[in-house]
Amino acid sequence: MRDSFSNASLWGCAMLERTADRLIVAFNFPPFTDGSAVTVAKRIIEAAVPVDVIAADLSSVRARDESLIDLVAPWLIEHYTVKVPVLFADERSLVPFVERGLGAVRRRRGLPYKEVYSRSMWPHSHFLAARLRSEGDAHRWIAEFSDPILWHVDATPRPSGPMSLSGANLRLLRAVGSRAQAFLREHATVLAWSQFIPFLLADELVFTNDQQLQVMLADAPEWMREDVERRATISPHPTLTSPHYTAANGSAPSSRPGRYSIGYFGTFYPNRGGGEFLEAINLLPAPLRDSLTLDVYTDDAGGLLDAASRLGVADNVHRKAPLPFRRFLQTSGSYTALLVNDIATSPFGVPSPFLPSKYSDYVGSPTDTMAITLPGSPLDQKHTRWRAHVGDVDGIAAMLADAVISVGELDRPRSENDSDNAGE
Repeated sequence: MRDSFSNASLWGCAMLERTADRLIVAFNFPPFTDGSAVTVAKRIIEAAVPVDVIAADLSSVRARDESLIDLVAPWLIEHYTVKVPVLFADERSLVPFVERGLGAVRRRRGLPYKEVYSRSMWPHSHFLAARLRSEGDAHRWIAEFSDPILWHVDATPRPSGPMSLSGANLRLLRAVGSRAQAFLREHATVLAWSQFIPFLLADELVFTNDQQLQVMLADAPEWMREDVERRATISPHPTLTSPHYTAANGSAPSSRPGRYSIGYFGTFYPNRGGGEFLEAINLLPAPLRDSLTLDVYTDDAGGLLDAASRLGVADNVHRKAPLPFRRFLQTSGSYTALLVNDIATSPFGVPSPFLPSKYSDYVGSPTDTMAITLPGSPLDQKHTRWRAHVGDVDGIAAMLADAVISVGELDRPRSENDSDNAGE
């Protein structure tokens, strides 16, 4: 398999005169589209400094979104795409990515980078960055964690392939002290090393929320924790500026007149909290329910339409095709509210270590955000116009009723306990 380099000539001759002091290592990177690729792109746009990028060819597992690469292109100098087997926590993919990435840097650059930044999820990125930092190809390493590496959202362990204790892996072991070497040998899996090697070697550790940091610290031995906390930074997913939400004609789409329209972008899981939202729609009095629509932009409905039909709200719920990222931002302004939700998790010892990345995209839109949260979660602590709690179907229905009434001419229907005369 051949790897490929693209350079500034793709984006204008002016770029050819620029060089990058910062290297981004992101296994999943635009034009391939997923949540982590979007976040890395937004980090680059937010920093607004030239960068080189090493990423993987994910054409076998991810769709392409050219609007993503267009957004970040003004800041790209060199963009190196590595072709390796695309396997999540497996050395058969990780080792060739690291070795080819190292080769690319050393062939194309004589001086070390001032800084290398890497981001999980996909563990490959941290391994390549660790080698670059420990072997003198970068002076500083920033390692960002999207989620707790060792745990699924339901608090079950993520399966991981083993790390062999030979060959190039011995170089990483030699870069840490004897106490850390013994620990890594006892926890020789791809995912464990992708967490603990940054804990040991990175100059800065970035987490999206404090509860994520707490959960990941609990996985580390006590002797490691204080030093990790000293280097830790909490930085939620970045939000792009308002011009990115404006259509090419200079205006954002307007909300549908006479309807309370809710947009949801991403996979909608009826069995992970989405079903509660559909139940709540069904609980609304007919005049309110008839004024509400939910559009779900997803290529995996996850039983959405079946659940909507079963709960009697099929007329309110519409599945739509996913949009390119830029079009998604622009379309978000056409709704009355944008829905984001926490997923109920098994106990982590904190309300939730997960902050939905979609919130960062919604908050930049002119449209109100509607959140279904776990009490005390990172999302629950964010500003939203409308909020109800996971598991509280009646509370969600009451929130929806208030929301619909707030923009229409409908009055809240009376309950059986209401009276025409206040004195009775």
